[in-house]
Amino acid sequence: MEHSTVPADFQLMDNYISEFSLNVFNKITLDRDLTMDMNIGFAIIDINEKDLIGQIELKYDIDVMDNALKEDNEVAKINMTMNALFNGSANVSIDKFEEMLKLNGATTLSHLCRAYINSATALSGMPPITIPLINFHEFFKNVKEN
Repeated sequence: MEHSTVPADFQLMDNYISEFSLNVFNKITLDRDLTMDMNIGFAIIDINEKDLIGQIELKYDIDVMDNALKEDNEVAKINMTMNALFNGSANVSIDKFEEMLKLNGATTLSHLCRAYINSATALSGMPPITIPLINFHEFFKNVKEN
């Protein structure tokens, strides 16, 4: 198979975690019946229109609850914020680039956050917590409607 370079119109340039906290109030074990209450925040921080570089932020606030407990059922709280820079190619309009930041950028960061949370919880002496995948098409559609 011949190798050729096919650059994408949208590239991740850099990313970093600007905030992360894991608070465990009650040891999590495999036999617990857990649910998650998640709040997700997304923001386009800046767009440099000349160079077509955009900075975005994705934030997760997650409460992990044990359904077997009647009161004080929160067993853990996870807060994470990730920032990233993305670059668009010259043949992309600013409107298209902004849409790519929302859909492709948020999706990319959500996968990175998901892997980080999974690893961090696994390294914390408990079963790994895997947050669900997010349909960002529906997410932004709901944001627009509300």
